[in-house]
Amino acid sequence: MNEGEMAVIPAADFDTPPTVADNANHPPVDDKWWQESGLFTFASAADRFGCWIRFGAHANQGVANLYSWTMIGDEMADRRMMVDQPLPPGDLLEATIAGASVTTIEPLMRYGLTLDTDELQLRLEWRNFRHPLSMSFNVGGATIAKGHYNAMGRATGTGVWRGREFPIDAAGFSDHSWGARRKHLPASRSLFCVFDEDFYITAIPVSTGPARSMVGYVYKDGVLGRLQSESKMGYSFRDDWITPAGCEAELIDDKGRVFHLSGRTFGPSSTWPMGHGKLVTHASAGFRCEGREGSGILESSQYAGLPPSVATLGLDPASWWINEQTE
Repeated sequence: MNEGEMAVIPAADFDTPPTVADNANHPPVDDKWWQESGLFTFASAADRFGCWIRFGAHANQGVANLYSWTMIGDEMADRRMMVDQPLPPGDLLEATIAGASVTTIEPLMRYGLTLDTDELQLRLEWRNFRHPLSMSFNVGGATIAKGHYNAMGRATGTGVWRGREFPIDAAGFSDHSWGARRKHLPASRSLFCVFDEDFYITAIPVSTGPARSMVGYVYKDGVLGRLQSESKMGYSFRDDWITPAGCEAELIDDKGRVFHLSGRTFGPSSTWPMGHGKLVTHASAGFRCEGREGSGILESSQYAGLPPSVATLGLDPASWWINEQTE
């Protein structure tokens, strides 16, 4: 691959690679639920560390939001959902919201991240391994999240927690999204794991109820492969019944490669509201594949509506068999 060339996967809607202009804000359409967001999430299994920082803005409502979560060892160092914040005056990837900041060092590739709370301070640089992939979901005719790109990468720098400084070297996933968002896929799971700069995996099984598909890719040995729907990804859950405890996956890409992947989460998890009834639980995880150890995130969301096995019974959606009664 030539320097500066964008890798594009011919899956879902990966046919329009992001450009430098996509690093900036996108002109909103006349829709209350137009949003722009930037996410950075990363973990280190060796250090029992995990972090999630999401910057969000609803331009037509004039408000911004921040979701942040950091776990160190077995303790929660930060967990906040700050809504109805002042809208940043410029681009979202050049913004400060509720004590967190992101600055663009190199469009699409490198960013500075800071986070300041009473007990935790982070000073980080995020670097994508390669140029991002344009991304949206088209599952069973349901097109979700048009205007979307992501990349795998690494965060390095320092943190200070309760006055104690520590180094950070963690790997994970970055994402930039824009568009009207008022609907979500009924159920989804996702994993992001990095073994090294030349071997990483994103896998997102999604379901619209009647249809199921696998969105994701594997980059290994210089080859980028689209995951196929024949891939399988099973989860186990912790005693709270919502936090992923681990996964066992058989991932098949369009190059015919098969990857057997296992993962196990550690430390405190978090459930955060994506909006419009969608709740997502995530936890840091260590992974193993082909004898190699990696780090990343396991994430899961439950059906926002009736799961297919119940919907096919044909009951009245208002039935007391389905809904809790208040009288």
